[in-house]
Amino acid sequence: MLARMLAGLLPPRGNSAADLYRRATAARERGAWAEAIGCYRLALALEPDHADAHNDLGVALCAQRDFAGARAAFIRALDLRSEFVAAQVNLGQLLQAEFRDYHAAAAHYRSALAFDPAQAQARNNLALALYERGLVAEAIACLREALQRAPGDALARQFMLFMSNALAQRDLDAWYREHRLWGQMHADPLPRYAHAPVRGARRLRIGYVSADLREHATAAFVHPILARHDCDNFDVVCYSNSDESDAQTQAMRRLGHRWRGIAGMDDAQAAQLVHADAIDILVDLSGHTRGGRPGVFARKPAPVQISYLGYLNTTGMVAMDYRISDAIADPPGASERLHSERLLRLPQTLWCYEPPEDAPEICAPPAQRNGHITFGSFNHVAKLNDGVLELWGELLRRLPHAHLQLMALPDEETAQRIRAALEKQGIAAERMRTLPRLARAQYWQTLGEIDIALDPFPYTGGATSCDALWMGLPVVTLAGSFGFARTAATVLVNAGLAELVAQDAEQYLAIAQRLALDLPALAHLRSGMRARLARSPLLDGTGFVAALEGAYREAWRAAPGDGAPAC
Repeated sequence: MLARMLAGLLPPRGNSAADLYRRATAARERGAWAEAIGCYRLALALEPDHADAHNDLGVALCAQRDFAGARAAFIRALDLRSEFVAAQVNLGQLLQAEFRDYHAAAAHYRSALAFDPAQAQARNNLALALYERGLVAEAIACLREALQRAPGDALARQFMLFMSNALAQRDLDAWYREHRLWGQMHADPLPRYAHAPVRGARRLRIGYVSADLREHATAAFVHPILARHDCDNFDVVCYSNSDESDAQTQAMRRLGHRWRGIAGMDDAQAAQLVHADAIDILVDLSGHTRGGRPGVFARKPAPVQISYLGYLNTTGMVAMDYRISDAIADPPGASERLHSERLLRLPQTLWCYEPPEDAPEICAPPAQRNGHITFGSFNHVAKLNDGVLELWGELLRRLPHAHLQLMALPDEETAQRIRAALEKQGIAAERMRTLPRLARAQYWQTLGEIDIALDPFPYTGGATSCDALWMGLPVVTLAGSFGFARTAATVLVNAGLAELVAQDAEQYLAIAQRLALDLPALAHLRSGMRARLARSPLLDGTGFVAALEGAYREAWRAAPGDGAPAC
């Protein structure tokens, strides 16, 4: 009878709305989402003004990826009860994650906080929504308020570490202390697995932990590693902390390595799985970025643990043994004091870029048909701080016919804010073009409309720099101290373009002007860029993976076994 009721929403006999709501909740708790949705709808047919049922229906519809239905359910719950904090947060998360409407999401989080100022999830999510719109200082202030209310909020402190990478000005030693404070509070006190002393050379089992084994900026760097590992000497296990599965995920899975989903596990469970898999070297590809699992690494489930790729800064915890870098991204002596890990430098580059198969061919410089140079940036808006916009404004003043194109802006309000900042510097609106996030094909096509890429600072571009080069664009960067501030620098040096790396703002302007004023040289550089990259360490996947495996062997030989207390 229930099955027929669920299928056709027949009027239930002998079941009250409360009975159906309880049945729906039980189904939801055991993950029977279709049954839960049917029962919620039957309950609402009897009691249309049941706000909790509308909210819970929205949660179940999200699990089934019916996002339009979920949004309608959350909105109905709030129509019935505007002070419904859970529904405000749920709707905000949905708008943020699936519709990328960060402005509307922030409004719902603020409404939730107006009713419940102690709602930590709403405050943390508000910070993320602000960051996605480039309001970095406001986002960090929001997190500091969260930490004043709840000093033990590990997630708020972790978000703050990540977002601080985008601050225009920062005290590096204080920044390191913030990372160590996170480690001392939330990682170092956890019990760690004991490991027998490492002995002898043998086949090593490598585990990669990431939330980004999918269509993501880091995928162009991860796939060539997984594709080229020496399977005679290295056994590879991928631990994916994402429920998303797309074409890139499937391409990685087809490489044949063992695959573990850990998104539904807590840190202790995931660490137990790693330990049971007898992983020798566990590599963190996410760090303090969204979806990272530092709580897994804090438990030391593998005898050697390495931070790499996703977070080019210290993790701040004693259980992480190394961070992989190179001598350009982390010049010797520049940042050792700012790491709780040992720096393990690869001999050439820390990146191995896999060009996309669907990128269009390089075209002639757009300036040849436009009659003016077009500068461009396709980096996250959080990297476009006031100092960056001021320097770009100065460049446009020095080159009065040049244009600027900015991509990946989350909404029109953010675009207006950036245009207004440049207009205050005397840059006419017709010289600027702002674009939203684009679909993949449009993204590559739009790169072809730019002559010269401008890199932001101090949070410089990694994947975006490689993408720009692949489309023939020279990238002008300002190198900072270490890690995130030197990602584009190491890309350019390894591409044989060290002359595009500036050490100060005036040199940055000079490099950009020189490129813009010599169109024949720009065209020559553009047409030969892919051949240049093909000869560079950036695209030498075989050589890169051999160097990476050599670093793993070096770390393995140095591991004594820590004798830490067992879990």
